[in-house]
Amino acid sequence: MLIYALSFLLGIGLFSLKSTLQISLVEWVVIFAIFLTIFTTFKRHKSLSLNLAIFVLGFAWMGVISTQVLKAQIQDHYLNKPILVSGEIVELPEKTSRSTKFIFKASSPFQGRLKLAWHGHYNNKTNPSKVPNLRIGESWQLLLKLKHNNGYQNLNSFDYEKWLFYKRINATGYVRTSSANQRINTNANTFSIDRLRQDIRYLLSPQIEKKTFGGVINALVIGDRSLIPDKQWSLFRSTNTTHLSVISGLHIGLISGFIFLLVQFLWRYSSRLSIMIPAQVIAAYFGLVSALLYALISGFSTPTVRAFIMASVVFISIILRRHHTIWQLYGAALILVLIHNPLSVLSIGFWLSFYVVAIIIYGAGQHQEKSWFYRLIYIQLLISFSSLPLTIWFFSATSILSPIANLIAIPVFSFIATPLSLIGTLLTFSGLTYLSEISFSIANQSLIYLSILLEQLQQFDFNQWHYTQTSWIDLALFILLVFVAILPKALKLRWLSVFILLLMILIPNPKMNNNSALVTTLDVAQGLATVVQTKNHVLLFDTGAKYPSGFNLGESVITPYLHAKHIQYLDKVIISHGDNDHIGGLDNILKNFKVGAILTSVPKKIQAKTILCQKGQNWQWDGVMFEVLNPDNNTRFQGNNASCMLRISNGKYSVLLTGDIERETERHLVQNNQAALKSTVMLAPHHGSKTSSTQTFLNAVSPSLIVVSSGFNNRFKHPAKTIIKRYQSNGIKVLKTACSGQIDIFLSDTINIKEYRKDSASYYLRQCKD
Repeated sequence: MLIYALSFLLGIGLFSLKSTLQISLVEWVVIFAIFLTIFTTFKRHKSLSLNLAIFVLGFAWMGVISTQVLKAQIQDHYLNKPILVSGEIVELPEKTSRSTKFIFKASSPFQGRLKLAWHGHYNNKTNPSKVPNLRIGESWQLLLKLKHNNGYQNLNSFDYEKWLFYKRINATGYVRTSSANQRINTNANTFSIDRLRQDIRYLLSPQIEKKTFGGVINALVIGDRSLIPDKQWSLFRSTNTTHLSVISGLHIGLISGFIFLLVQFLWRYSSRLSIMIPAQVIAAYFGLVSALLYALISGFSTPTVRAFIMASVVFISIILRRHHTIWQLYGAALILVLIHNPLSVLSIGFWLSFYVVAIIIYGAGQHQEKSWFYRLIYIQLLISFSSLPLTIWFFSATSILSPIANLIAIPVFSFIATPLSLIGTLLTFSGLTYLSEISFSIANQSLIYLSILLEQLQQFDFNQWHYTQTSWIDLALFILLVFVAILPKALKLRWLSVFILLLMILIPNPKMNNNSALVTTLDVAQGLATVVQTKNHVLLFDTGAKYPSGFNLGESVITPYLHAKHIQYLDKVIISHGDNDHIGGLDNILKNFKVGAILTSVPKKIQAKTILCQKGQNWQWDGVMFEVLNPDNNTRFQGNNASCMLRISNGKYSVLLTGDIERETERHLVQNNQAALKSTVMLAPHHGSKTSSTQTFLNAVSPSLIVVSSGFNNRFKHPAKTIIKRYQSNGIKVLKTACSGQIDIFLSDTINIKEYRKDSASYYLRQCKD
């Protein structure tokens, strides 16, 4: 069964790596060859034939489901304009002080799942607009503005587009203020599990909302993580304990396992009952039901469905009195999860959960002659060590102290916080408010004490280990190293791990030479962030935007990219000017990295020691020249026109970073410093706005490539069509971060350009049509 499951997984996984939904000629030839092999070898090699058939079935199943999801995407003529849509709220809304986010299942004028935000305008005193109290199951008519699924495409950034596809979201958008927004039906008489979850949230709110970890308690009860503050999320992430803070496989396994053992223990006290139905069988029924109920209360989210299937396979095997090995049950659970949702392979949680369960199964069979405490420590350390390859591959970082954190956090969550949160909920429903308050208080206090320990671990500088896997070969070698290292001692094969480690170390990594520079314009939507690396130095030019919601491009894009590149120190940060889309992420950068110097045209806007950037400033790093061309002390330009402007050159090729300069500054530069402008590559001034890129300026710079940093379908219409036509009429190649994602320009003896979105193209990612 396990081999069949792995064959099914391989088929699904291979399809998920495709760049298009279409089956190529080569793929058809391979499929035909597989069917021919099955037909000719079935009698002699039945097992091989079955595995090949299951592999093809997995490949086809992923294709069918992917096609269904993509076909449900909203048609273009409904996007980027106000449109009245009717539908129903189908998941628990996530409410903040200024907005509410929710999933809306549209029924008219189209059908699809929409991820929406409804923002309140509290600062408008003349016409304040508050978000109504939205509840799951309600039908609404809403005036929406929708857009195509879109996310940032950068090294080590969260792939939001893949996540939306995995969640089967067909479009995203927001609710516009309008009198047409009306609640059609509350569906108050309709019972559903989601409505029950919502009622539980409102019922518990008075008791837990003022508690420090009330959001975590809410998440442990109903799987709703929206109330957990960012500070607590950060604490859990930095110590690798996020899996404990919301309903997961661990919690479902714990509760159902506890019910199983309790019922079995009590049933055996009656010999008559035990004769009628064996204690283990009746206990399995109760375990199965408890797992189902807890999964339902959590909203039957993908992780809990996965955990429920795993538990169900074990309990049903006991009920049917079938004697299967643990690995057979593991394989059956894997197949059922993939049949239920093949898109699971796009989820990090899927890989980590099945990987860790496999490690636990293996570890549980080792050292059985030792004490339970020894085996507990052994399995915890085994999980932490064995999880390193996947953790580093997916997150480019891991917590060195996570074994210690989990060793304490798992018992706290498993035996105190989770049980008492559930008991408190039952007591609340029973009207025993006083007792429920005690239960919630103890759960909250246990998490407070735990957080004190986690905060201490978080403060150690060496706790976070950042590393980047550069290829699938690295990942395969790392996993092989782990497997060999944890082999039973009796096999005497652990010494091979030393050779695998040496092989990993000796694989050559490309290093930058003198007179070389890597200029990376990150995909930060409507904004700018460019990282310049030489052999021994790093410069950051602008830091993207920070939004009122708290979303910060410094945190979500720039910091992960720099960590993936093992960069901890920035020799210089240049903030071209004071617009939010250029300076917004700076605070996060200063929080996470040591910075040598900050150059800027707006020193008053930065709460740190700065240097005013001025024309004539220059320096050399590793044979690469850097020269500031603007602002000029002889002018009185302000705002965009005072943007710091930097030219980077290795003597053969050059890149011009222009900030948001407009035609006045362009004219001044051409008149007073034309010789310094000529460059191979230019960053489009002001994101390709009509206010910039004059013909005279283009003639002076004479670039062969222009990079435009702007958002996909942004409200400013950047880059302007007239400007793009101007670039093209001058024979200049144009690359846009909106289409290319992160753009890498490597200057050396030659010039090499890479486009992240195109290099990592997948069939579920947006691609530009032009």
